[in-house]
Amino acid sequence: MFKKRITDDNYIELLRRKDERALEYVVVKYGGLLRSILRNRLSLIPDMLDECFDDVLMKVWEHADDYDETRCEFKSWLAAIARYRAIDYLRKARREEEMMAGESIDDMVTEPGAADPRIAQIEDAIESEAEQMLSCLSPKDREIFKRIYIDGDSIEEVSRDMDMPKEQVYNHTSRSKKRLRKIYTPSRVMQ
Repeated sequence: MFKKRITDDNYIELLRRKDERALEYVVVKYGGLLRSILRNRLSLIPDMLDECFDDVLMKVWEHADDYDETRCEFKSWLAAIARYRAIDYLRKARREEEMMAGESIDDMVTEPGAADPRIAQIEDAIESEAEQMLSCLSPKDREIFKRIYIDGDSIEEVSRDMDMPKEQVYNHTSRSKKRLRKIYTPSRVMQ
């Protein structure tokens, strides 16, 4: 059977049809970009780079149908997947570090309130990545979004503290989510 030659014009279509050669084409064409993004974001946990790289490719394979050419370039969609997966891996590393710190606490003499510096570095990396991704929002929208979705504050608390009606807080969060979805990828791709 004749197999179509993979080119810049057809690799997305073939990827959607689950042609493995199209995924190989993506690795050849964008592998350097992906590794660069992941190396930059996972510098604190370089041992997880290959696993995360494979995970990004798996997400691309599983969700190729979700890519929408009218919203962004494939390269941007791919980069967004890599950034989201890197954040997930940083969170996973933080949880593992916290568990390890908790298990070995009996063997160590620590001062009250002393924190593992690696956990702090990972948290800083997550915070930095979140800040970069939210930089497209206005300062007010960014504050509301962070308070609700990162800090876990309720709509009522934000409404009260910012002296805004709840409906207005809902409007700000809705607008922020729409903007982030438009700039990045649909959230279902990242899960």
